[in-house]
Amino acid sequence: MNQVSIDNQRLPKGYTPRQQSGAFNNSMAQAMAAGDPRYQMKQYDRAGFSRGGAQTNQAGIKGAQDMANGIAAAYQGQIDDQQYNAMTDLNSQVSQERFGQALGGLQQQNAYADQMAMLQQMGALFGLLG
Repeated sequence: MNQVSIDNQRLPKGYTPRQQSGAFNNSMAQAMAAGDPRYQMKQYDRAGFSRGGAQTNQAGIKGAQDMANGIAAAYQGQIDDQQYNAMTDLNSQVSQERFGQALGGLQQQNAYADQMAMLQQMGALFGLLG
């Protein structure tokens, strides 16, 4: 009886999925900080001029834009990590399937060679008896 068995491990040895929680939380915190108008205000300061309402409004607009872009970047990083993990898992499964197919082919060839050897021995036996 021929039986093919391969290791049931789905991921390659030494592979650790990329963790996104720390990087995601850091990116979200940076985005929230960029959304604070006080964080944005300094770039609109001019020497010798006091801050006015227009500068505060512009800092608020810039803060909202930067916060939205930062949140989008944080989620994009999370998606990229998930895609990387999924592709690594898929490539591992493809490799295991190829390995299993190759083993099955080798065992099939081995079984065929055994059958042919048995037929040849039977032919030689019949030749001696006949």
